[in-house]
This record gives sequence, structure tokens and C-alpha cells, in this order.
Amino acid sequence: MDPRLKQFGRRALTGLLMVALFVWLAQRNDDDGRVITRDLLGLGTLITVSLWVPPEQTDADAQAALDALAPWLQTFERRWSVLGDGALATVNARLAEGVAAALPAELQPLIRRAADIGSRSDGRFDARIGALVKLWQFQDQTDFRNAPPNETALRPALAALSAAPPLAAADVWGPAPGVQLDFGGIAKGAAAAEIAARLKAAGYPNLIVNIGGNVQAAGRKGSQPWRIGIRHPRPAADSQQMLALLPTDGDEAIITSGDYERYFIHAGTRYHHLLDPRSGQPARGLQSVTVVTDDPVLGDAASTALFVAGTDWPSVATALELDQVLVVRDDGRLQATARLAERLLLPDGLTLERLP
Repeated sequence: MDPRLKQFGRRALTGLLMVALFVWLAQRNDDDGRVITRDLLGLGTLITVSLWVPPEQTDADAQAALDALAPWLQTFERRWSVLGDGALATVNARLAEGVAAALPAELQPLIRRAADIGSRSDGRFDARIGALVKLWQFQDQTDFRNAPPNETALRPALAALSAAPPLAAADVWGPAPGVQLDFGGIAKGAAAAEIAARLKAAGYPNLIVNIGGNVQAAGRKGSQPWRIGIRHPRPAADSQQMLALLPTDGDEAIITSGDYERYFIHAGTRYHHLLDPRSGQPARGLQSVTVVTDDPVLGDAASTALFVAGTDWPSVATALELDQVLVVRDDGRLQATARLAERLLLPDGLTLERLP
């Protein structure tokens, strides 16, 4: 078997084990209610939705509410996919022709958010990065690279990105020759928010939505808070996979970006999918970033921006007005803002540096 497929299989298995642990945590101490869980495939990952259902609500009604998510998810995925003939793919096709592209109304609210977060993070988050993502081939997990692209291949994409106009929500954007849009770093947050809103409207205010590590929590699990496991980016072979547990406080997003999901090792160096738009290379300095916020769209994009910022992440967190952040540095040190540090439950043996 191709060693790249073996590597992908190992990471997929680890992800499924983490989902199993997540669900186990969600189902404990249900106070006479019960947790109903549904797994969906979408946005290139496994989506797990858990509802806490009190005794007076039926399983059939809860399952119907979960059933209703599938057609919406298909529409959302098509809209934001860089493949196929959805709205974003159509925009990219026009940009590839070297002309300005009309921006459909259904794309503009998220484009506006992406543009704002990109500006406030000084370009660490940039949805114009699609051509670089394609060069690194991280979107196709069965055929990704086993060596980085050379500088000759990266140079035109970087030059095009530098020359392109800033992203803006308008009726028309471009022309931007050589540039492709990719909202993979923000769309999962938007999807989690919408799924939660739809389930609340259907009468289920107590829920968890987990989209490949992007978690949206709402309400409680009976009399208990939900407890969200934060994955350890470098677990020892004989140790637990959890870096920390976080009891939730009302409605909030807990979003983690790390270098352990999509990556390959070449000449002893880890190359991962979290690219620095300024260099075209995987960002360095951190192993993972977890952001906790009441805004899942901000949290999704911010986790990428802070990861790209590396050890300068505190200044970017300040610029984005985030006060709940946990990072694991490349040297293994844990750092967290004071507000989040006081909430985290750490396993024995782990120490945490608290920052203002």
C-alpha cells in the first residue's frame, strides 16, 4: 500500500477514535434525558451532531430534526466548494479567465467577514489563498504530496496574490489573474452556526455540533455543562489523546487548528495544510491553536490566523479581540490567556503558562 494512504488511514482512525471519545463524554450524566447523535459527511470531514433530548420530547421528532440537516448541508457544501459548478466555483472560473467575477448575494456575507478578519489579522488569514492550496494538494487526501512544491512553482502564485486587490464583499470583484478564492478556513464556522440555529428553531436548544474539530456548543446536558475535549497535537504512544477538557459556559464555539490533520513528512520536516499567505509555506512556531468565542465564524478564521502568526499569536488575538486562546508551541510549551486558563481541566503532569 502507498505509504501516503497508510498515513491518511492512521490519521482517519485517530479522528474516529476522537469522535468516539467525544460522544462518550457527551452521553454521561444525562439527568433522565438522553443524547441522540447523528454523523454526517460534508465539507470534507465527519460532522457529528449531538442533541440532549429531555423526557418529554420523542426520539422520532429529534431524528426528524437531524434528518432535515442533510439537504441543507448539501446546498451549503456545493455553494462553498472550489470544485463543481456551485457559486464559489463559478466565481473562481471567471477569475481564472482573467476577468472580474460577479459575487452572488449568498456569498457576500461570509466574504465580508473574511475580508474583515483578514484585514484585522494583517493578512494572516486570507481567503484569496486558493491557488497556493491547490499547489500543495492538501484538498485531495488520497493523492497529496510527499514533497513540498519547489519555489519556481510557488513564485507565480505568490506574485499573483500580492498584486490582487483586497477581498471585499461587492457585486463584482477582480480581475485578479492567478488568484483563486478558498473559504475552507472559515466556512466550517459558518456551517456550525447555521446547524445550531436550525436545531434551536426546531426546539432543541441543547446541542453540540462538531465539524472536524470546529465545535459549536449550545445550552447544557441536563443540569451539567457540556464538556469538550481538546486534542493533544503530539500525544505519546502510551498516553491519552486529550490535551484538556473544557466545561462549556452557555453558547460558545471551541475551534482548534493544528498541524496534525493534513500533513506529510519530508526530509524530517513536517509540512501541513495551514499555509502562511505571505510565504506560501506551512506556518511555523505552533503545533495547535484553540480559540473559544461566542462567534463561530470569527473563531474558525481566527484559529488559522493565530496559527499563522506563530509565537506572535498574542498580538493577533488582541487585534481580533479574543481573550480565550490556548496554544501548543513547537517546543511543546502550553500557553493560554488568563481567562481560558482558569476554565481548562488539565490532566496530571501538564503545566500551562498563563498570559494576560
